[in-house]
Amino acid sequence: MKTICITAAASKLGKTTLIQELIPVLKDWAVCKVTTCVRHAEDDCPRGNEDTCGVCNSLDLPYVIIADKSIINKPGTDTGKYVTAGALQVLWIQTRPEALAESLEEAVSQLPDVPGILFEGNHVMSYLKPDLSIMMTRREGIYKQSALDIRDSIDLFVEDWDFGKAVDEVRKKFS
Repeated sequence: MKTICITAAASKLGKTTLIQELIPVLKDWAVCKVTTCVRHAEDDCPRGNEDTCGVCNSLDLPYVIIADKSIINKPGTDTGKYVTAGALQVLWIQTRPEALAESLEEAVSQLPDVPGILFEGNHVMSYLKPDLSIMMTRREGIYKQSALDIRDSIDLFVEDWDFGKAVDEVRKKFS
């Protein structure tokens, strides 16, 4: 099974939009959104107070893999955008760092009949060696810690929302 990891140097750089662009190119591939909960319930959300999804504060198990269509298809969410873009199978992995490897393995086992999986999330690169890794960046070169940790293993850097560069590379490599 082929894999692509979409990562980002910081928040709000276009990971979701890039995946939406790639879904029609990668027919029948699945998408896994990976939310790694690096803080526990008593701590602040690492994504900031204004843009909190609430996952870090509500995850009671080591990990959860959500496939429930009523959650996945919810309009306005990243997973809902993937479905709207044409993804046939979307999973949302919510995991503590210590359970990331196990959660990825379980998610892959739930998608046995797909030709490939698009993974969204920086922490995925700690356990997965994808066929292609893409990092969304800014011209200013600001990197959060999880991006610095994986920067040396990234295949393609996409600066300032240059989605065409990434789509062209995916077409060359996977079509």
